Amino acid sequence: MSFLDHFNHAHNADLQSWTPWFQGDALLGYVQDNFKERGLSFGLWQEVEQGLVIPSLAEERLNQLFARFAKDTYEEGLLWSWVGEPFPVKASVTDPTRFVMERTLTAPLGCLTFGVHLNGYIRTRNGIELWVAKRSQHKPTFPGKLDNMVGGGQPAGLSLFDNLLKECFEEAGISETQASQSIATGTISYRHTDGRGLKRDILYCYDLELPDSFVPVCQDGEVESFERLPIDEVLSIIETTDAFKYNCNLVIIDFAIRHGILTGDNTPDYAELCERRNQLAS
Repeated sequence: MSFLDHFNHAHNADLQSWTPWFQGDALLGYVQDNFKERGLSFGLWQEVEQGLVIPSLAEERLNQLFARFAKDTYEEGLLWSWVGEPFPVKASVTDPTRFVMERTLTAPLGCLTFGVHLNGYIRTRNGIELWVAKRSQHKPTFPGKLDNMVGGGQPAGLSLFDNLLKECFEEAGISETQASQSIATGTISYRHTDGRGLKRDILYCYDLELPDSFVPVCQDGEVESFERLPIDEVLSIIETTDAFKYNCNLVIIDFAIRHGILTGDNTPDYAELCERRNQLAS
């Protein structure tokens, strides 16, 4: 295993096996046969030459249509879990929200999704240390995996930074005053499939330097524990195991490149890693 393997794993989707679906001429997602056929029988879309197209309805009507579809597929067992969080459906980063759908439905329908991830770190005399979270065993996705100190999907109705402040408190007990010192560092994007759906994800990344005395405390039950580790130990875990949730590997590798911990002299794949940090998520 190598650092580059994690980028290859995250960006593993071949879109030729997926059917695109549209609102008018705007591409909104990709779907595989089971959800495609269920959507056709439900009336969610109809087949056209270029793929599938949803009805021409007002935003609120589309909200209701996709809410009913999510409820039906969840009750049938086709949709494997339920978050109860509305996610914005957009054709691109700059596109206004067209309508919203249940968060869990975005992967089976291959929608463009967004999230915020934060590296909480401490500078010590021996170098940088990172706070690493361990996900709760009760999480429906990736239970027990290692994670960034803070991370969460981008729901409808919040700005990116407001969502970061919310997630900082919920996941690690970081006050709004302290979380407001977070620095935006760029994005990481990828297309990933694990057999249950397609993640066309754009992660907005942040760094937060923390005092030596700070200890994170989860407020919402989604984190089982935290551990403060030297960055070299964290990178060794990433380079030799799959202990981290797959996209968190990318966020930490990006952090290590930006802070000069991984360099062209000590990392054989350095140049390609730098090129691969941003893939085309659309």
